[in-house]
Amino acid sequence: MASKGRESWDKRQRERTKKDKQAAKRAERAERRNSENELEDEGPNEAELYERFAKLSASHANGEIDDETFEEKKEEIFELLGVQLH
Repeated sequence: MASKGRESWDKRQRERTKKDKQAAKRAERAERRNSENELEDEGPNEAELYERFAKLSASHANGEIDDETFEEKKEEIFELLGVQLH
C-alpha cells in the first residue's frame, strides 16, 4: 500500500511539472508576440526608409545638399535598416 501512494504522488508531480512547462511556453510565446508587435510599431518601415534614401540621393545628385550632410543622413537611414557601412 505504501508504494501506491508514492506512485500517485510521483504522477501528480509529473503532471504538475508538465503543466508548469506548458504555462512557461505560453508566457514565452505571448512575450515574443508582444515584442514583435512593439518592433513593428517602432519607427518607419523598410519601404519608407528606402524611399527616404532615394530622395536623399536625388537631393545629393542635384547638389541640394553637401557631401557631409548626405553621409550623415545616409548613415542614419542605414542604421535604422540594420545595415553596416564599414
